[in-house]
Formats: sequence, structure tokens, C-alpha cells
Amino acid sequence: MVVFYHAYSTEATIQENTVKYDRQFDALSGIQDIKALQAQLDATKDENEQRALTEDITGKILWLFWCGICVEADELLPKIVEYLLREGSARHGLWEILSAVPPLDPSDDQAYLQGIMYDAGANTSKYQLWLDARATEQAKWACTDRSTSIVDDQAGSVSPQTLIRQRKI
Repeated sequence: MVVFYHAYSTEATIQENTVKYDRQFDALSGIQDIKALQAQLDATKDENEQRALTEDITGKILWLFWCGICVEADELLPKIVEYLLREGSARHGLWEILSAVPPLDPSDDQAYLQGIMYDAGANTSKYQLWLDARATEQAKWACTDRSTSIVDDQAGSVSPQTLIRQRKI
């Protein structure tokens, strides 16, 4: 409905449009990014890494198409509204268009895909987040590996004093 308001209103400007997309999106570099991620995915064996790369690829593909669709809609809708106004059937024509659009009630799958699409648009990489989390986890375990055993052999359990001493190391 917002899109029609912007197309129908003479006061509305492009900056007021609330549909999120990148008007300056470079499709060629987007496709190159997708190809690079796909090559990286093909060389990956770890399932978690594959899942993160797959989300990034899917998000970038969805973002690429979304930006293309929005650019076309932004260019075409004002022309459609102008035509309908010129022909005198604007109210009827807009009503037909609106009644053909199904109500927006996204399923969980749609919301998930929309989320990864917007992540791609914001340059948030699930793969990079996964790499960062893995590095943090490895650093945590590297610190633990250098320390001595924290099990009290006499009691067969871990004492609070041993844990406190161990954390100071």
C-alpha cells in the first residue's frame, strides 16, 4: 500500500519510500560475490561452515533479485498510476491491483528468508560470524589447554578454590 501512495502522491519523494533496498546495488559485483562464496562452499567439508555459507549465498541471491524488483517497481508504478489517472479509472484500477495482492502474513520460512536477505543487504555475513565464533571458541580452549588439571585427586572432585586458582593462571 505504501508503494502505491508514493506512486500516486505528487508530494512523495524517493527518500520517503519505506521499502528497504539498495538503489545503488551493483549486480555484477553481487554475482561475483555469490560465485566466490559458492567456490568456497564447494571446498568446505564442515557442516556448520557449509550452513553459514549457504545462508550467505541464499541471502545475496535474494537481495540481488529484491533490489532488481524494487528498482523496476519504482520506475513502473508511477507510470501505471499516471496512465490510470489519465484514463479516469485510477480508483478502479488501483482497487483491482490491490485486490489481486494476497494479504501479507509471512510464514516462518518467509520470515527466515526475509531475514537472511536483509542480512545480506546489510553486509552481515553468517559465515564471518561463524568464523568469529569459532576463533573465540578456539582461543578459549587454547587458554584452557595450557592450564593444569583442576580435579582435586584427594576428593575426586573440583574444589571452588582450585577453580579460582585456575582462573588466575
